[in-house]
Amino acid sequence: MIKITAFISLAILLQTYCASANIVAPAVSKHVDVGGVKLYIVCYGEGTPSIVVNSGFGGAGSQGGWEEVIRHMSPSNQICLYDRANLGKSEPFSGHYDVGVMAKQLGILLKKAQVQAPHILVGHSYGSYPIKLFNHAFPERVAAILLVDPTQYGMFNNAIAKWAPEQDTYSASFTQRMQDELSGWHNPDQNPEKVDLKASAQLIKDSRDFGDTPYVLLWSKNGVWRGGDAPVDWHPKAWQRMKTMYAEAIDKMHSLSSDKKIVFANTPQHNIFQYEPESVVKELRYLLDKLNQAPEKN
Repeated sequence: MIKITAFISLAILLQTYCASANIVAPAVSKHVDVGGVKLYIVCYGEGTPSIVVNSGFGGAGSQGGWEEVIRHMSPSNQICLYDRANLGKSEPFSGHYDVGVMAKQLGILLKKAQVQAPHILVGHSYGSYPIKLFNHAFPERVAAILLVDPTQYGMFNNAIAKWAPEQDTYSASFTQRMQDELSGWHNPDQNPEKVDLKASAQLIKDSRDFGDTPYVLLWSKNGVWRGGDAPVDWHPKAWQRMKTMYAEAIDKMHSLSSDKKIVFANTPQHNIFQYEPESVVKELRYLLDKLNQAPEKN
């Protein structure tokens, strides 16, 4: 019995050691003043182009989840994650806050943290939003873009545009749903990032596309919604408007760059970087190969 217990203890120790051996220590972990707010950034490894990860809505890079991607990419490239204002280890921001401000703050953060440009920008879910504005403001600092099961551009605007109370007759429960969504649209304090969704929607609409920048769109297995008939608790006209706008937004996502690749992961999970990190690593290496083969621009 003693031998069995000792064997089990040894096995646990070995398992713990192997797991800890796979943990990559950060090369950079600090707060940086980007003008009125300090943002947290953590970077692993070294080498260019640097990889900069933008988290989903309400998510923070400091929350983890990207460990396997970091482990595979950090030996050859610097990979950085950060927390936007109002999230994670970063400070709250008291001024007007929209995706344009996010992009500006990210630009300052990367320069002050000495993260060398150009960058491969990775955006998960809502992380696609600050990337589009960063590319608009600093196109010369963007080497390539990888969007991982992204929030389609226009989603927040379309979520509001589906409502037409002057034309439709809504039930009490549907009216309450509309009022709840409009509250978050008009009041930044009603969403986890404290971001002005209305102003951000216009900035997204007015910002440039990706041109000929290498661009990979990695969807989850069921990442593109197929629509279907309206559920019984939905107004059919609002449902149809939403379906139409969604299809148009997806078409737009698929045509943002003349140098694009669209691929679907095997996992149906939204957090592909956790459930199927090898697909994220594969597409990052695809982009790195493209950049290595590309002729130098004069």
